[in-house]
Amino acid sequence: MVKKTGPGDKGFVLDDYALYNLNRTAATYNEEMARALKAYDLDVMQWRILMLLDDKNPSSVGDLARRSVSKMPTVTRMLTRMEDQGLVRRRALNGDRRIVEIFITAKARKALKTVQSIGRGVYERAFEGVNAGDINRITATLKKVRENLNRSPYEKPVL
Repeated sequence: MVKKTGPGDKGFVLDDYALYNLNRTAATYNEEMARALKAYDLDVMQWRILMLLDDKNPSSVGDLARRSVSKMPTVTRMLTRMEDQGLVRRRALNGDRRIVEIFITAKARKALKTVQSIGRGVYERAFEGVNAGDINRITATLKKVRENLNRSPYEKPVL
């Protein structure tokens, strides 16, 4: 049974700490996806961006950065590389070069269709022996934790 204790609490055990396990699980997932995608000449960031564009095409660079949980300069560099590979194309919104829309290309859709089965396999292995109700509860709980963390007491309020 996992105890609801945090760092500094009496009886705190790092291996039972939910946020530690969340971070370790995300890192393990990313490592596994990186190994699987390597054979297709894609990395995890490219996979993430293609999945996001498949979900919402076009997307702004800022939206891709926010949804991929990445810094804007990192996403911008990756998009340049992906554009050179023919995976995405950019277009200034209404001729305003400050706002750029990113579109997934037919080449990227074909590649994504191929590697989505990899993502599905990793997902199925990750949740082997976990019932659908538990998966739904995990998802709902993670959304609530993220919502709580987005209310940071460390940021100054916007006036």
